[in-house]
Amino acid sequence: MQKRHRNDGVRKICACPVRAWAKCAHSWHFNYKWRGVHYRLSLDRELGKHIEGKTVAKREAERIRQEIRDGRFRAPLPLRDRLTLRLLMKAYREHLAVKRPGRSEVDKAHAALILRTVVPAVTSETRQLGDWLVCETTADTLERFRQARLAAGGGPVGINRNLGFLSAMWNWALEHDHVESTPFKKGTKTVVRKVQELPRSRRLEAGEDEKLLAACGPHLRALVEAAIETGCRQGELLSLQWWQVRGDPPTDIALPAAKTKTRQDRVVPLSTRMRAILEMRRLAPDGEKHPGGAHVFGNEIGQAVKSIGTAWDNAVLRAHGVTVERGEKTHALTTGCRAALRGINLHFHDLRREAGSRWLEGGVPIHVVSKWLGHTNVAQTSTYLATTTGTQADTMQRFEETRARLQKLATRGRKRHRNPPPTAGRTDGKPSKTAVGREAPSIH
Repeated sequence: MQKRHRNDGVRKICACPVRAWAKCAHSWHFNYKWRGVHYRLSLDRELGKHIEGKTVAKREAERIRQEIRDGRFRAPLPLRDRLTLRLLMKAYREHLAVKRPGRSEVDKAHAALILRTVVPAVTSETRQLGDWLVCETTADTLERFRQARLAAGGGPVGINRNLGFLSAMWNWALEHDHVESTPFKKGTKTVVRKVQELPRSRRLEAGEDEKLLAACGPHLRALVEAAIETGCRQGELLSLQWWQVRGDPPTDIALPAAKTKTRQDRVVPLSTRMRAILEMRRLAPDGEKHPGGAHVFGNEIGQAVKSIGTAWDNAVLRAHGVTVERGEKTHALTTGCRAALRGINLHFHDLRREAGSRWLEGGVPIHVVSKWLGHTNVAQTSTYLATTTGTQADTMQRFEETRARLQKLATRGRKRHRNPPPTAGRTDGKPSKTAVGREAPSIH
């Protein structure tokens, strides 16, 4: 077992390794607990000067520690002034765990990414965002967070989700009197804005679905096919349990509000292919049907599968002829594979758009497609139904063929009525001379 490092309550909160603390320019921090009260402070800020070496820092820390024990040190700051983003995020996540229990793992991963992002301060000191005090976090801090995420390879959509999560946390903290203001606004003016997101229009190209399915393992293949057949989100499929599958044989799946993004109940009808997928997964290894609480797209015994990120990346790369290469220690994709993945630009969520577009092209009315996808309005559905260039060309070809058939019908109708009717030219209703001995054309 590795021996735990001891710092005697004196440390630096920066990205530098411990062995470099004696020489790096960041400030020393003091941490001490006495009679149930935590004292956390920056020695530079407390003494009003920069402390260079660790020996001096430990001497000053011991002096402050003695003053605390003797009761001569200043009173600790109120909770609001001592509250870090990490502590506030913990309280917010406890609130979310009750409000939306089905997304606890997603929220946990989202919060961890935000808190571990190293953000530089105005003083050139760098700290993880989780170690920042809430009272010192400003709009400039969040802008520096944005830049740090961009430098780490984050995209506009992901960074917008990060900022949205932080904004929701601050709004919750305001409502519960944990903070007095939010850095996202100055008065009524929003000062931290999200970047504009371009709507995605990615769909599966011709033959791409067959290649993708061939590159998937059995579990991922079933999940990919289910996404195309039902238009469900990844989280909705991974959390799907057998009690939600209704009918025998199954006719639809019921998605309760607690498991949907919009917090509204939704029912999705099942296609013939989706029924076959469910039948293949219905039995447990012992030959008995899975119980109602088992997960449809879980492991062999029905336990939930938390993530498919690695399997999805591997399948997408293999489907497009890219050899998957990962680091020996971190098992992360190599730089070349990450670049290839960005070039392919296929997300699991694009399968949801593929499903909606196929329904619409198959003649399902758009308001029904909107209902099956669980959108609040038809306008939102239109953002999911973007088509590829190939699909647009096919649609135009079908339009041209239909127009050509209509033109032929119209031309045939004009030729049929070119000769006057048999009674033309007379008012007594008797046949004219030109019609004598000739059979009148029949009109069907």
